[in-house]
Amino acid sequence: MKRRTHIIAASLLAIAAAAPQTSAAEKINFLYNASASFAAMFVAKDQGFLEKRGLDVDFALAQSGAVMPPALLAGSAQIAAPTAAVMVQANEQGLDLVIIANTSVYPSPPNSGGVVARNDSGIKTARDLMGRKVGLPSLGGIFEVLMRKWVKANGADDRQVQWVEVQIRQMADALKSGLVDAVVPVQPFYSRVLDSKAGYDIGDFETVVPAGTMPVVYASTRSWAKDHAAAVKAFRDALDEAIRFIRDPAHGAAVRETIARYTKLPPEAAATLTIPSNLEVKARPEGMVFWIEAMREQGFTHGSPDPKSFIWP
Repeated sequence: MKRRTHIIAASLLAIAAAAPQTSAAEKINFLYNASASFAAMFVAKDQGFLEKRGLDVDFALAQSGAVMPPALLAGSAQIAAPTAAVMVQANEQGLDLVIIANTSVYPSPPNSGGVVARNDSGIKTARDLMGRKVGLPSLGGIFEVLMRKWVKANGADDRQVQWVEVQIRQMADALKSGLVDAVVPVQPFYSRVLDSKAGYDIGDFETVVPAGTMPVVYASTRSWAKDHAAAVKAFRDALDEAIRFIRDPAHGAAVRETIARYTKLPPEAAATLTIPSNLEVKARPEGMVFWIEAMREQGFTHGSPDPKSFIWP
């Protein structure tokens, strides 16, 4: 009897040793802004595409992209979603950050954003913005760079526009109160501003951007990407699967509901959301060229970094 017990025990130990060992999930804190550009990440979380690849991701909404590089360096976030302009500024400051994946590329789908003027402002063209206050989600970043390019391309002097920072959720109220004469929202808030009847569209500021340029990216420190190569691959694979899910027309309602929840829009707004059609995971060096040149031209930066240096293999 004792010999039989020993045999059974030995057999159980052998089975346990042969069984695949499950490793603990990779814990990641993700910092993002309220934008439909991150639709793939939102869907990857809700549909379990991250979890099934061993990634346990917590989402945290940031006030602006400017806080993301410090958070990555401090380790309070492992992955963040800054604009490409923020990445160029971080490089100028000597911060060793890399792009581990892309979100989307220009050109954006129709009605993705625009310049919205206050109803009684009399503003009709870019030239009419001179001497006026224009509200941007952030100063010194992607919106200011694009708006300065757009204003100059339309024969106006960008130095004569008063650029002010207005939280994107507050843009409709800022127009109605007369705090600003125009605002620059993007989806999902662009439609909300127009629907509020606070103003009217006078032009698409994104027309100045070359095709293939990356607006917003997923970034980490170079050291984190190096030490977590498997997690980076899993992250990219999850985003790829999410994009395939988004492109299936049968999932439209679920995708809209997911975007609305992560961007903190009211439920009734979900039905009218425009689902991004320009999502792309692969980050390409040529997608950074516009930002490097435009930010140097406008005096935000002074260096000429190699676009390839931003991209993690």
